[in-house]
Amino acid sequence: MRRLGNAGWWGAGAAVAVAVCAGCGGPVATPAPPAGTSVSSPTAPSAAPFSAAPGSVPPRSTSAPVPSNPPVPAGSPGQPRGQAAGAVDGQSPDGVASAFAVATFTYDTALDRSPFDAQVRSAVYATPAFAGVLTQPLAQGGGAQWNTLAAHHGYTTVALTANHDDGRPPDQLGSAARAYTVATTGHGDNAWSAPLDSQTMYVFLTRTGTVTPWQVSRVSFSGGS
Repeated sequence: MRRLGNAGWWGAGAAVAVAVCAGCGGPVATPAPPAGTSVSSPTAPSAAPFSAAPGSVPPRSTSAPVPSNPPVPAGSPGQPRGQAAGAVDGQSPDGVASAFAVATFTYDTALDRSPFDAQVRSAVYATPAFAGVLTQPLAQGGGAQWNTLAAHHGYTTVALTANHDDGRPPDQLGSAARAYTVATTGHGDNAWSAPLDSQTMYVFLTRTGTVTPWQVSRVSFSGGS
């Protein structure tokens, strides 16, 4: 899972919208604006400011471009083994937030090439801006946890425990937030089963009107095993 700084409710104004996947490499994150504003797609950090004499030309960089890895291939469509099918109540922030959390961490190696495929499935619960972040192709695989799951031809199930932190911001007409302890368990061939990860997931939601569905606008995390 890509870790974020300033996790928790007190870090809401500095939370980071990111692509998430268990066992992946280092973070590639973009600071998200304060709650209630839209989330833009990731941009490269700008260079440090400098001053130059009028009419002068800044020196050209002589460093060679850094090659990028090819994107991880996408998996196959279908219903993952560890996720129950069913409708989600878009008028319930609890329903949307929990469905997003479960979808994000439900992997099925019979369908998926990496945890990124689960992340793409979770994007159906996100705002258009955040969905664009979640579906950006990744240039890294799933890491050790994914490799263990794949070796057992396995899939994950997700258990959520609501975290009623006193610091959680109150629901508003157009904004809400939820937190869960997310415990992921792997299942596979020959009755193999093993816990894979546990962490706290903070989910921030928005909606544009009282009858429009809630959508996830950003997330942050703390903990993790």
